[in-house]
Amino acid sequence: MGTQQRRRREKRRRRQDILDAARALFWEKGYGGTTMPELAEAAELAPGTLYLYFPGKSALYAELLIEGYDLLLERLQAEVAGDGSPREQAAALIDAFLRFAQDCPEYFDIIFFLLQKEYGGTRDALEPEQVERLQAKEDACKAIAAEVIERVDGTRSAAEVSATVDAAWSMLVGLVSFFGRRDGKSFSSVAGEARKLLVEAVFGAG
Repeated sequence: MGTQQRRRREKRRRRQDILDAARALFWEKGYGGTTMPELAEAAELAPGTLYLYFPGKSALYAELLIEGYDLLLERLQAEVAGDGSPREQAAALIDAFLRFAQDCPEYFDIIFFLLQKEYGGTRDALEPEQVERLQAKEDACKAIAAEVIERVDGTRSAAEVSATVDAAWSMLVGLVSFFGRRDGKSFSSVAGEARKLLVEAVFGAG
C-alpha cells in the first residue's frame, strides 16, 4: 500500500472515529451541552486537528444526521424490494421505522428529538445548506412510503399522498417519544396496534 493510500485510509478512519465519539457525546449531553473541545477530547484529538475535519459543531452534527438518515433509508428500501402488496409493504415500512428506533436509538434521537428539545425545531441550529441536504434525505425516505400508497390507486393527488405520509411519519415519531423503548414487550405491543391503525386508515379494513 502506497503512502498516499495509507494516509487516505487513516484520514477516513479518523473522521469516522470523530463521528462515533460525537454521536455518543451528543446523545449523552445534548447539542447545546457539547463543546468542540469536549468533542476533540472524546475523539482523542487536539482541538485544532478536529477543525481540520469539521469546521464547526453544526457541520459535525449534520453529518451524523446524514448517517442516520442513510441507515433508515437503507432499511426502508429493503422492505419494498420484494413483491408484497402495497398493504403488506406499508406495514413492513412501519415496522422498519419502529425497529430503527429500537435498534439505533442514538441515531433516532439525533434525527428526531435532540435539536427539537433544545431549539424548538429539529434544524434551527444548522446552516441553510445543511438543512437542504437533510431535507433531501428525509424526502427520499418519505418518497418510498408515497410510492407504496400511490400503487393502491391513481385517485389520490400528490398533495394528498404527501399529507398522508407526513401524518404517519409524525405519528410514529410521537409514538416513540411518548412510549419510549425501555420495555421492549410493551413497546412492541403498542407498535403493533399503531401499525394496524395506520394501515387501516390508509388502505381500509382488511
